[in-house]
Amino acid sequence: MIIEKIIACDDGEVKKLGYGKTLVSCISYKEVWPENIKIGFVHTDGLDATSVLSYLIKTLANNEKSVVLFDSITIAGFNVISLPGIQKLTNLPSIVIYNYKPSIKNLLKALRPHFEDSYIRELALNQLKEIKKIETNRGVLYIVNRGVNKEEAIQLINSYQFYSTIPEPLRMSHIISSHLSKIINPYLP
Repeated sequence: MIIEKIIACDDGEVKKLGYGKTLVSCISYKEVWPENIKIGFVHTDGLDATSVLSYLIKTLANNEKSVVLFDSITIAGFNVISLPGIQKLTNLPSIVIYNYKPSIKNLLKALRPHFEDSYIRELALNQLKEIKKIETNRGVLYIVNRGVNKEEAIQLINSYQFYSTIPEPLRMSHIISSHLSKIINPYLP
């Protein structure tokens, strides 16, 4: 698979559970260099993560062959990312990368009592049934891959593990979102 660009997305600090907005950032890398960044806002515990992130991703991809990285299926509390939705809206493959094996049982236990529309969010959480344990150059990770096979995902992850098990674009997206949210959160409605 020929990849021209890596795009990684993550959310910032979530301060207002159940309402308000949360900052998200997506950063693009060409080879080993950061190229561009876009920020957006999703509703905390909302259902707009897939559409907002798809817009940011599509803008950053700029019609280049790209792979998208996420650090979780959930973002901004229980706002869920639909990998089939991301693929349909961007025409790009994606990989969700976890340092640990998430528990669907615990997620559902936390989700069901608090959301009348939990069945919608459960559909996205069912993507976690496809999770795979992988060995990388820097240790064990768990991934959900869509549109890219397991071997290609491992190769891509290994090639971006500069400082930790987390690929550098995803690590930077996390840092940027976390820092920007500390500055911007006090001004969000």
